[in-house]
Amino acid sequence: MISDKIKEEALRAIKILKKLNIEPIMLTGDNAHAADFVAKTLGIKKVYASLLPEEKVEKIKELKKDFNFVAMVGDGINDAPSLVAANVGIAMGIGSSDSAIETADVVLMNGNLLNTPYVLNLGKKTLKTIKQNITVSLGIKAVFLLLALFGFTHLEYAIGADSGVAILVILNGLKLFHIKNVPLN
Repeated sequence: MISDKIKEEALRAIKILKKLNIEPIMLTGDNAHAADFVAKTLGIKKVYASLLPEEKVEKIKELKKDFNFVAMVGDGINDAPSLVAANVGIAMGIGSSDSAIETADVVLMNGNLLNTPYVLNLGKKTLKTIKQNITVSLGIKAVFLLLALFGFTHLEYAIGADSGVAILVILNGLKLFHIKNVPLN
């Protein structure tokens, strides 16, 4: 049997994804025998093999109905349509086809699969931070708008509060720069 070598870090990346409550599912154009071998080696329970590019897209659409959020990791020209269909398409950078890189939302330039859990975790934390910033910003604006409307404060204080909130939102966003790509054993 001729096969591609399984990347050294693949098993560890799959374990980390599972710890983050992310269910890895394999969609591949490879035959069922090869796909089952790789899936068993990596501990992936769901495998869909011998898929054409358009079948991968259909499977991703089905998965989006079941899971709401689907990330697709791929590197070949056959993965490009699937990368577009997923909520987040991740191309493996070096060695990836140009079309996969162009259609992906994220490109892991070093091709290290361990960066996949990091990127997904960073994305979750970024969305959480955005929601926090919007809630705090709009909440304080609403409070000062009502206070100014009923004469409990002056417009100058509302403007000052708005500037203060802008600084607070910026500082809250800066915390994302401190998220390191550390092993999540």
